[in-house]
Amino acid sequence: MKFFMTLSSGREIELEVLERSPGHARLLVNGREIEADFRDVDRLGQYAVGIDGRSYAASIEQHSPTDLGVTIAGESFRVQAVDESERAADALTATRPKAETILASMPGIVVAVYVETGQLLEAGAPVLMLEAMKMQNEICSEYGGLVEDVLVRAGESVAGNEVLVKLAPTQSAE
Repeated sequence: MKFFMTLSSGREIELEVLERSPGHARLLVNGREIEADFRDVDRLGQYAVGIDGRSYAASIEQHSPTDLGVTIAGESFRVQAVDESERAADALTATRPKAETILASMPGIVVAVYVETGQLLEAGAPVLMLEAMKMQNEICSEYGGLVEDVLVRAGESVAGNEVLVKLAPTQSAE
């Protein structure tokens, strides 16, 4: 099975498990074949790992099905890990249009509204100007889409995380 991992530093690693038996694995890591011995120390995420004649202590904490906290030899980092099928599903989902709800990032006053219901927006298009803490902040759409509902007017006070505008996807998901 093949896994794709992205480290918190941005480094990407492709890991393929070629062969696995109790306590041993033959791996292909970014094209390099590695023999690894491993032992589950406490069934709580602590492992003893042997690679190329060197021993390592490893700790793996699962934050979500794809988000891991890993510590090896005292160095800690976050890893996003997905298998081949999850990666293919993520790629398919990324190409589909998305609905978007635009929220106030903090309490403030709506200075100007740039959109109206029925308007078609490109990704990154400005939606409104919000004044907060004596600074004006342009609020933009992330994905773009069809303006479905504008819930505020210029001059209105809004709370943090209040819904400002709702956008519908521009085309239906296939």
